[in-house]
Amino acid sequence: MTRRLLVVTAAVAFALTAAWAADTGKDLVQRLGCMGCHSLAGKGGGKGPKFDGVGSRLTPEAIKKQIVSPRGRMPNFAHLKAEELDAVVQYLSGLK
Repeated sequence: MTRRLLVVTAAVAFALTAAWAADTGKDLVQRLGCMGCHSLAGKGGGKGPKFDGVGSRLTPEAIKKQIVSPRGRMPNFAHLKAEELDAVVQYLSGLK
């Protein structure tokens, strides 16, 4: 019984952490101005690649690399804290 409770508690904690990261990542995408160049569901800029389906096109590692060491005219976001970067990557990875 104790082991089962521990497993359930861990699963709930993981789900809450994942939900927090997705919400935080979405908020960071807005606050950092990403939507000025990228679009999602027809809203936002048109200069950069669309975020629609980015989680199906790129691995989380590739998304992280693009954020930290971008190509082209995209600004570098290497200054983000590790947890902020992870939250943005998790949010974008979920856009399938």
